[in-house]
Amino acid sequence: MGYPQQWDIETGEFLKTIRGHTYSVRSVVFSPDGKIIASGSSDETIKLWDLKTGECLKTLINKLYADMNITGVKGLTTGEKTTLKALGALENE
Repeated sequence: MGYPQQWDIETGEFLKTIRGHTYSVRSVVFSPDGKIIASGSSDETIKLWDLKTGECLKTLINKLYADMNITGVKGLTTGEKTTLKALGALENE
């Protein structure tokens, strides 16, 4: 599994690995001011990181029904509920 890694570009020294994604990281980009890193992953999230501390500032979920609450919704089959949850919907059971 790949994680964003922080390196000193002047010395080539390895500084730290930034952990938080649950699947491979596919892309990494720096903010124009160089203070924030955005990483995109196969776990269908984009994470924003503080470059200095390695802290995750925000997680953006790339799922069609992210955080949609389907608790108590009537008329959905078990298969439809399963599909909606796979697409990010939530159900409090």
